[in-house]
Amino acid sequence: MHPLWATLSQLGDSRWLLPLSLVLILFGPKESRALRIRWAAGLAIAGGLTLASKLAFLGWGIGWARLDFTGFSGHATMTAAVYPVAFYLTIYGRFRNPLLWALLGSLLAALIAYSRLPLNAHSASEVVSGWLLGTSATVFALLARCGSWRTPLPILAASLVVGLAVPMLMPRVRTHDVVIRLATELSGRDQVFNRHHFVR
Repeated sequence: MHPLWATLSQLGDSRWLLPLSLVLILFGPKESRALRIRWAAGLAIAGGLTLASKLAFLGWGIGWARLDFTGFSGHATMTAAVYPVAFYLTIYGRFRNPLLWALLGSLLAALIAYSRLPLNAHSASEVVSGWLLGTSATVFALLARCGSWRTPLPILAASLVVGLAVPMLMPRVRTHDVVIRLATELSGRDQVFNRHHFVR
């Protein structure tokens, strides 16, 4: 397997994407407040739906066998919801065409989402639906009307530092393991469902 896919997949780790986003949402310039509020709401909804879909299958076997769907891909969802807006916030007020950079962020997210296929981490339906869900959150955020502003460089630097620090401080903590633990606690089962146990 080409190491490119493993490297791209690591860029979709929620342990770094969520802290990065949180810093930008909390400490961005006040002129971008409307965008940041919509971004926070979109991230919360997309993340909540992704978690709910995973818990539904892992805990109760609720999925879609015909499409091989066991829940939205977290990597696909979060990258599509984070990278385009983060690129937009970085470029806006500094260079022309910030929407072009948002599009580049979306393309990066698509590559990261695709990387989950050769790694056998998700099915095509989970990747595509996750990317579309995350993209919907991005579009919702970028439709905000804002005045002239630019995100200060110290805030951008802090978002990167905080984002990178979390996985370094918690190298053995995986979000999937947390979801599995939550699914067993909520469902009362000793073992989670897998793709061989679809509810048909």
